[in-house]
Amino acid sequence: MPARVVVSVRPVSPGALPPPYTGPAVNAAVLAAVREELSPEASAYLHDGPPPRPFAITPLLDEHQRAPGRSSARVRFEVGILLDEITSSMLAALRNRDRWRFGSTDYVTEAVELAGGEPYPDLLAAAPPATSWAFGLVTPVSFATGRDDGVRRQRILPDPERVFGTLAYRWRAWARDLAPLPSDIDATIDGHLELVETTLSSAEYVVKIGAPKRRGCVGFVRYQLAAPADVPPRTRAALNALARFACYAGIGDRTPSGMGYVVADPDGQHRIRRPERVRRTDGAPSRAPA
Repeated sequence: MPARVVVSVRPVSPGALPPPYTGPAVNAAVLAAVREELSPEASAYLHDGPPPRPFAITPLLDEHQRAPGRSSARVRFEVGILLDEITSSMLAALRNRDRWRFGSTDYVTEAVELAGGEPYPDLLAAAPPATSWAFGLVTPVSFATGRDDGVRRQRILPDPERVFGTLAYRWRAWARDLAPLPSDIDATIDGHLELVETTLSSAEYVVKIGAPKRRGCVGFVRYQLAAPADVPPRTRAALNALARFACYAGIGDRTPSGMGYVVADPDGQHRIRRPERVRRTDGAPSRAPA
């Protein structure tokens, strides 16, 4: 059952700040918390198993979806759980931990809430047919080329084929037998989806202390079917289920380290405000600060 858990925390010392990049610290803290709740084999799989991993995390975020500052009213991290067999254990582990350490900053737990959870068959069955989908990309989204494609490169643009293709791949990893996707879903992703609106910027992200930073895109994206009438309702509903699944699983690479955290954003709240053009006193055009 895909589930999303929100862990609200506060610093032990008021006003204390965590390190600027908290994804690796949250990843390590979550894995440490679940180690005692799971079997040694399951714990090792979560830590070192091959992709795709059955969970996703966010870095520490405040109420504005930004890294916490001294004036932040609320600090939290979120955990997406994608495998039925570990949902109850991971939720129990998060609820049992009353203290966390990120970098050199100690936090105490204020609340642990199950923000959402839907069995895969229900998620697929309940999704109505749709023709467009929009996301706010909160933490950087990127994709890596394969090992057989020459030098490993980062693909930072959220092309619909990569976004929905990766979601379909992860869905099949955890729910192939529970909730099979329509047989034409891959052809629809490759042949019918188009990116129709974006306000994006590139951003760097630390996935491992001491390793090179990765790049990705944050902002807003909207996708649609180019010819909705040519796509059966069942397949349009499956695409909608994949879009809802993204809010549990994240999008792109390194989601267990905090990249690719997205929210459904049909109204475009995550659009990036572009600077307006203004006229300088010498007559030359310039841009006002954003």
